[in-house]
Amino acid sequence: MYLNKLKLKSLAFYKFLRINNQQILRFILSGLIASIINFISYRSLYLLFNNILFASISGYCIGILISFIFGKLWVFKNSNGQPLVKSFSLFCLIYFLGGIEMSLVILFINQLIDNYKIAWLFGALIGSINNYLGSKYLSFKK
Repeated sequence: MYLNKLKLKSLAFYKFLRINNQQILRFILSGLIASIINFISYRSLYLLFNNILFASISGYCIGILISFIFGKLWVFKNSNGQPLVKSFSLFCLIYFLGGIEMSLVILFINQLIDNYKIAWLFGALIGSINNYLGSKYLSFKK
């Protein structure tokens, strides 16, 4: 009984990946580009103003904006007529919750294995899944 449920869930997951593989790849690529721009902005602003908090928050906001633009125009190709403000607000909420979720996972995993690098990888994975699904089904739903 349990194996049948597991097989069905595995099959459903495989079908989801197969149907959405291009979109997932675009999501990953746009996330990498946004992260690079986030870091460049952070580094540049830190060098200009010598204020790590300002640089960090500003870089993150720039990265979020880039992620939103890529998500709307390239990843999800959203043209459903949903108001831009609503779509962007949902996007920011999803990424905020994803950041909290990532932080909690990092704290939990680090407590279990005492390895901050592996903990970060697990947190980033869980946060990314949250951000992808939230963007797909809430912010950019068709």
